[in-house]
Amino acid sequence: MLHLVYTVLLLSAAFNTGSSLPSFEIECSTVAWAAGGAVIAVVAAPIAVGALGFTAAGISAGSGAAGLMSAFAGINGGATAAGGVVATLQSIGVIGLTAGAKAAVASTGASVAYLAKSYFLESSDEKCVIKFNGRAFV
Repeated sequence: MLHLVYTVLLLSAAFNTGSSLPSFEIECSTVAWAAGGAVIAVVAAPIAVGALGFTAAGISAGSGAAGLMSAFAGINGGATAAGGVVATLQSIGVIGLTAGAKAAVASTGASVAYLAKSYFLESSDEKCVIKFNGRAFV
């Protein structure tokens, strides 16, 4: 909500003083890569946690989750800590990601996708010009 207030204040200040907000250019493919990375990360995270052995029925015997639980139990003197790594992953395995976790995972996925795109692909000449000074999107 506070972000909305700041946005409204910024826009009203820009329009009341007669100044215009600067326009900027972004590549269309960059937006697609970031959005795709965000979606893939949010979908893949619970699947990966389940594949490790953190399931709704509990931790699967002989899985990576069982090994992780054993390792953390050895560190903590025979028990796993409430709210620790194993408990958090088991919670994700049972109920999935919370809204905050989805936002964090999506942000990370978008960042990784952007970095991958920047590293593996050359920039194209295709641009999307987004202007916030009252002109239409190009």
